[in-house]
Amino acid sequence: MKLPSFPQQALVCALISAFTNPSAFSAEIPLAQYPAGSAHKMPIPNVVLSVDDSGSMAWNDAGGSATSSQPSRISSLKNGLKNVLINTSKYDNQFRLAWQSMWRCNDIPSSQSGCDGKNAMAVFSGTHKTNFSTWVDSISASGGTPSHTMMWNAGQYMKTTGKDSPWNATPGVADSRPISCRRAYHVFMTDGGWNSYLPSTSFDAFDFQTKMISTHAEAIGNSDGTSKALPQPDASKYGPTLTYSTTSDQTKIYRDNYGGGTKKQTISRKDYYYAYPTLADMAFHYWSTDLQPNIGNQIPFEPKKSTDETFKMGNKSVTIKPEWNPKNDPATWQHLVTHTIGYGARASNWDNSGSNPIFTNGMYGDGFTEAILGTKTWTDATDTDYDGSYTSGSRRGQAITDYVRPEELWHMAINSRGKFFPVQTGADLEKAFDEIFTSIVADNTSPLTGFTSASSSISRNNTESFQSGYVAAEDLNSNKNRWSGFVASEKISIVVDPQNPQKITWTTAPNPSWGTNPNKTAPNNHMTTADKLDALSPADITSRLILSHDGSAGISFEWGTTTPLSTAQQALLNLTPSDGRGKDRVNYIRGDRSKEENQTNGVFRQRKSRQADIVNSNIWYAGPPSLSYSANSYISYVGVQSKRIPMLYVGGNDGMLHGFSAIDGSEKIAYVPRGVIKNLPEFSNTGYTHRYYVDGSPFTGDVNLGTQNSANWATYLTGTLGAGGKGYFVLDVTKPGTTDGLISSNFTKTNASTLVVMDKTDAVDDDIGHIFGTPVVDEANPQRALQITQTNNGRWAVIMGNGYNSINERPVLLIQYLDGNKELQKISAVPVTNPKNVEADQNGLSTPQFLDVNGDSIPDIVYAGDLRGNLWKFDISSNNASNWGVAFDGQPLFTATYSTGVTGSATSRQPITTPPVLRPNRQVGGLMVAFGTGRSLTEGDRTDTDSKQTVYSVLDNTRYKISLTGENKGKVVSQTSDPTPATVSRSQLMSQMIEGAKKSGEGSSASRDFWAVTENRAIFDCRGKSNCTAVKGWYFDLPEAGERVLRAIEFFDGSSVLEIMSEVPASGGATAGSEESCEPTPKAAKPFRTLLTIDQGARPRTQILDQNGDGLYNSGDKYANRMTADTKELRFSTKTLQIRKGSSSSGGGGGGGGCGTNCDSLAKIPELLLRPNWRQLN
Repeated sequence: MKLPSFPQQALVCALISAFTNPSAFSAEIPLAQYPAGSAHKMPIPNVVLSVDDSGSMAWNDAGGSATSSQPSRISSLKNGLKNVLINTSKYDNQFRLAWQSMWRCNDIPSSQSGCDGKNAMAVFSGTHKTNFSTWVDSISASGGTPSHTMMWNAGQYMKTTGKDSPWNATPGVADSRPISCRRAYHVFMTDGGWNSYLPSTSFDAFDFQTKMISTHAEAIGNSDGTSKALPQPDASKYGPTLTYSTTSDQTKIYRDNYGGGTKKQTISRKDYYYAYPTLADMAFHYWSTDLQPNIGNQIPFEPKKSTDETFKMGNKSVTIKPEWNPKNDPATWQHLVTHTIGYGARASNWDNSGSNPIFTNGMYGDGFTEAILGTKTWTDATDTDYDGSYTSGSRRGQAITDYVRPEELWHMAINSRGKFFPVQTGADLEKAFDEIFTSIVADNTSPLTGFTSASSSISRNNTESFQSGYVAAEDLNSNKNRWSGFVASEKISIVVDPQNPQKITWTTAPNPSWGTNPNKTAPNNHMTTADKLDALSPADITSRLILSHDGSAGISFEWGTTTPLSTAQQALLNLTPSDGRGKDRVNYIRGDRSKEENQTNGVFRQRKSRQADIVNSNIWYAGPPSLSYSANSYISYVGVQSKRIPMLYVGGNDGMLHGFSAIDGSEKIAYVPRGVIKNLPEFSNTGYTHRYYVDGSPFTGDVNLGTQNSANWATYLTGTLGAGGKGYFVLDVTKPGTTDGLISSNFTKTNASTLVVMDKTDAVDDDIGHIFGTPVVDEANPQRALQITQTNNGRWAVIMGNGYNSINERPVLLIQYLDGNKELQKISAVPVTNPKNVEADQNGLSTPQFLDVNGDSIPDIVYAGDLRGNLWKFDISSNNASNWGVAFDGQPLFTATYSTGVTGSATSRQPITTPPVLRPNRQVGGLMVAFGTGRSLTEGDRTDTDSKQTVYSVLDNTRYKISLTGENKGKVVSQTSDPTPATVSRSQLMSQMIEGAKKSGEGSSASRDFWAVTENRAIFDCRGKSNCTAVKGWYFDLPEAGERVLRAIEFFDGSSVLEIMSEVPASGGATAGSEESCEPTPKAAKPFRTLLTIDQGARPRTQILDQNGDGLYNSGDKYANRMTADTKELRFSTKTLQIRKGSSSSGGGGGGGGCGTNCDSLAKIPELLLRPNWRQLN
């Protein structure tokens, strides 16, 4: 088909699309990985690290003397801490840390040499990390094992108030309102049972000659054996109100009968009395006590097991509520969760008396079940069994220390909702530390606001619509059932009032061919793509067609098939080299749910649905071929494929592009780009925090892979990853099958190498970055993506901007050939230089727009903006690709800037992230190129209200002619004179602005606000005029603070009136530099609709907006041409109206006219013919 074209002096224009995302900075921009308003920065947790440096730490792992080949435990401890915490930046700024050991820095803070008061709580990074490293180097082994002292120090330190409270925003700095949802952990490591008793730093561990009774120890007493009311949450949304009862079958695993009162010990026939709790009592005490009564109790209950769990052994069973399940931590108050490590044979095992629980099959194995049931009970660890006759190798004397008390480590962890890690080698010790700190970070990186959001919608023929969306969280207190997505289909029914054509009513209903969900209530009982995926049987999951690319060719995304994932890709799917879960993870991504955490022995994150969230990827509708190429071969292709199954393609944040049948919503194909595979292990992690995967918008186009005489037509799809990754991929989607069954689908895994044309999402070119934006489509046929096209050298290609965060950081037009050798041709707007060109810093090219000058359906000129505000013009009119390049001698047509500072002496660049639109200038010839500025790439961008953004329309005065001779015969050539092509600056433009005050909407428009824009008239040619100043276009500074253009500008109703959708973006996401908070403070987007003529920037001559809501479009509407709008719109039309249906609109017109609440009726421009009303929407 032909691109839109005009007479030679009235140049042509085709439609365009947008890039709304990242830029390439010298240091890459941290692209936002959450939808706006769906996340906040949770406070990083407090961690107290307590380690054993007693004399036995001088032994080797086997309990013997250390040698060069069998290093001491203290050496392994130091190496493990260095490898996990010091020699890597993995945990920098992820938590706040305080530390101690039994004999070196044995208080918090400690004035001992080597600590010097530097071991108190602070963010783990920089100087504090260096101080920690110095302390680790100083540790040596000596003395006994005063474990109570370490527990006491940790717990009492967390009770500190005032300036030095570890709960302050900055410990050591006064804080009148410490944050109320910060979590705290105690990581306790020892290599044996305790052998000194009193919880006092002044107590000498081996002073048995003095009778000492500790008041503090008695205060703790048998804490887990005493019923009590636990601290209450500030509100029920944070967690339940709990009472700990020692007679309940819910608490058997926690309690024992030991640790209260005093104990008598006889040494050499002399009685000594000691009072001490068990370590498990102390762990329970510091968990069950509000350590900071003056701070609110707002730590959210985030259960890992959110439903009742039944434990059974033999004929005995008990059902445990989530709040009493040791796998969960329901404490909403300031408390300590204690993770314990038992290092060495004596610390990781204990005697089996037959009545005590034994650690077998992991933390929650058989011994755990026996303790839950109460069939096994904890041993009395306070009994000393010391009679003075201890000899080496004897089981008497301090046998209790080495063979019974290690059981305390498991009990401690259970009592405080932590975990116990028994390890016997230095390597396992290092792994335990890493797993503990990983879990601590994961527990504190899942903040969400619960909401459902629409993502994109398309309407077709006024009768059918498709919408995508996502549910961020159903339960704020759980990391489960989050981030699900869907595509739904509706039938639209529109009724126009015969007495008043401006008054309409409309209704929507589930598309009957998709079916309805019996588990949902009308009108929300649509059967969605998610419902269909969730209904798949295990056999369906196995046969599900999911493809990928191994670097050489297309493959099936499976672990072991005839075209398997490569060995390198399989390794990427293990969380760690020793993880061994790669195959299970592949099956999880394919849809297997048998290993989700709510299943027996489940290890992966529990999902709400097999389909993950769809956020920024727009649905692309690919019906039967319908373009207007005139070649007989294409006409034949259209006839053969006339009954091709229409498809919906959309990217998802489960790592896949999905292809669904538009007829019934069933999935026909999915594709995992190879560039996202390395990030997929995070997706299954129980501590998953949202990130984007396949978040770009796909599009399709028809290409001839043969020759003019021997055609080979096919339909190719191009996909990008958006913020999920760099690069692009191309699939052959020609044959999904036909509705009559005469042409079979070739969507099978045996055709993987044919279906996957290319994948450049992994080993990408230095000029390829994150590619964003919606497809550029033909105004007259939104099923045609202009980016897939034949070029003037006769070859077929997809043409894109290179996106942002590329290695070279410069703006480059990418021409990816789809035929022949499929090479990539690049046209760079700026060269790679040293030092770096200023235009190649923090830059990248956005989505391009196309101009076909001579009407041969081949683009001759390409316009595109970049992040530094440059509007570039690329000339690709020659039939020799080596002659293609940047117009205006390598200079941009225009650079968007605005004045800053008190005097306006400074200027700032205005990023262009959406494509321009084009119309001929009928006053002087040439072409008007209109575009808006602004970006929303990072979370900081979302809240930026200082940067002024603008809508521009500038004149490209270039004239063209058709070459009659030479190698470019029949091709377009730019004229170099009469007039000389010239660039444009802001000083050459005329200003438009808001005129008068805001006008509140009335009647059916009562929910909107309206404004009028000035009607200054641009004069482009002053010849024959006096007192005249010629301009080269106009600009309109967006008036609202933070307002910007993030969606492609469109022409209203096929006219020359710009419909500009601008917005102050939604905000409320998490960034590394944002302020910690317990509650997100999201702000909804504030969208605006502005209607301006492309040549003048003035109000349209026809009244389009109905300010007073009376259904009449006249002077009573106060000449309003700007209004507030809805963030997501579904568009359809009647004979006289363009309808903009908001995501929350109702369907009834009222009063004199209108189409319902949050639904805008816009008057069509009467002198234009009715345009096609099938629209691709953002």
